[in-house]
Amino acid sequence: MNGLPIYIDVFLAPIRDSQPAQVALGAVLLTIMLDWVLGTACAVLRHDYSSEVARRGIAHKATELCFVLLGVIIDGTIAGGLNIGIGEPVLVGCCAYIVIMELASALETIGAANPNLARSPLFRVLRSVSEAAEKGEA
Repeated sequence: MNGLPIYIDVFLAPIRDSQPAQVALGAVLLTIMLDWVLGTACAVLRHDYSSEVARRGIAHKATELCFVLLGVIIDGTIAGGLNIGIGEPVLVGCCAYIVIMELASALETIGAANPNLARSPLFRVLRSVSEAAEKGEA
């Protein structure tokens, strides 16, 4: 334990002790930020910025972070020895799902903002990988 009360440390330990969990959380934060910046910039450039759409987007990002927080809680609960009927950690999976969603959203925004880029071979490859991951084929 690192000075935190056990009832807090038990939830942080699965993150602190797992590089994949740390990378997954970082990827979630970066892709959420990327999608938000791209969406805002695209709306501003099109002179189409709407505070209502922005509020909806912020609410979606907040619920995604809550989804990840549920993964943290579940993994901490498992690490703490409480049997909740889930035997394997879920945080990295929750994060992977959010990262895939955010990457798909970022690709849509990039494609809308720059149609020439959207027609590039690399963009098509990224798009097909993203779509396959969303369908569970990857």
